[in-house]
Amino acid sequence: MNDVAAVPMSCALNLAIKLMRRESPTPDDAGCQVYIAKLLAPLGFVHTTVDVAGITNSIYTRAGEKPGVLAFAGHTDVVPTGPLEAWTYPPFEAVVNDGFLHGRGAQDMKGGIACWLAAIMQLCAEFEPMPTMQILITSDEEGDSTDGTIRIVEYLQGKDALPDAVIVGEPSCSTKVGDTIRRGRRGVVQAKMKFHGKQGHSAYPQDADNAIHRAAPALAKIAAIDWGEAKDGFPATSCQITNFNAGTGASNVIPGVADAFLDIRYNPQNSFEQIKTKIQQACDGVDVSFDFDHVAQAFSTPDGLFLDTVCAAIEKITGITTLKDTGGGTSDGRFLAAAGVPVAELGLTNSTIHQVNECVAIHELDTLTAIYSEIIQTFEVVSC
Repeated sequence: MNDVAAVPMSCALNLAIKLMRRESPTPDDAGCQVYIAKLLAPLGFVHTTVDVAGITNSIYTRAGEKPGVLAFAGHTDVVPTGPLEAWTYPPFEAVVNDGFLHGRGAQDMKGGIACWLAAIMQLCAEFEPMPTMQILITSDEEGDSTDGTIRIVEYLQGKDALPDAVIVGEPSCSTKVGDTIRRGRRGVVQAKMKFHGKQGHSAYPQDADNAIHRAAPALAKIAAIDWGEAKDGFPATSCQITNFNAGTGASNVIPGVADAFLDIRYNPQNSFEQIKTKIQQACDGVDVSFDFDHVAQAFSTPDGLFLDTVCAAIEKITGITTLKDTGGGTSDGRFLAAAGVPVAELGLTNSTIHQVNECVAIHELDTLTAIYSEIIQTFEVVSC
């Protein structure tokens, strides 16, 4: 069914369709944030742009009738579609069929943005008192994330206007809306390593120094590093050697250089400096250069009023006792957490994110809207 007018539409479904039909592969916004501004302006929201280096960033703010500042953070950019011919429905037509909304961004995360907007619009229409609301939206989450939410956070810090807590609308759930929230994320350290030897002829090894032979024992030591046990609900730190390259392509040439790449997902009990030191110590006596990149800092929101409010809202609407998880990759929640803001990631299910034929069950949109509405109504100022 391609005619959405023939389908009874909730507010969230209608908004999701409107957003998804704006083709916004990262870092494009395709006018989504201007559209959101037009929706929110009659409700008293002030739109502030924080655009940097071609990235579209928006802050929408509405003064509340209750104490506290509650924010929602999300992104209007989506991942590329992949081969169009592999899609059952065109990825930017937002087709409704058989109880599902099909298209890029349905789960990640235009659907989640639509649910938050629908909750806000309904509460305003019912004249329900709300805390001060901030909606923080970027078009640079699926890409490099260098000029997106981090710039919004810097702007808010400069204005002394950081929220008391934030819901990040990433698709956090496994099989049912509300079954999982992310209370934190592991950090990410990446390292490029270049092992140095001396190139030569394989028939004359005495005149060469094989860089692979230098690299192999050092990489074995790195792979065997004991990073400690899992802690505070986090998986244990994992260090994976994800790439290795050496050789000239000729079978009789001893390589003088070998390159390796490490991807480390770390538990908060470890630190960037500790990780660097352990890797460097594993390479003692080896001629190797390092280029470390602290891609994302680990964070965890402690138990307390904010997480209790989120979990209670989920249980009231769905009956589910939610799992407070720390799995998955990185998210923009890390930038807000680094500024001291309590973060909870709660969105739709994630069964088709980044895939061909991304879709979401329509009933999930209504469920998430109801949960968001309950969180907004019951939110109280968090004291950390």
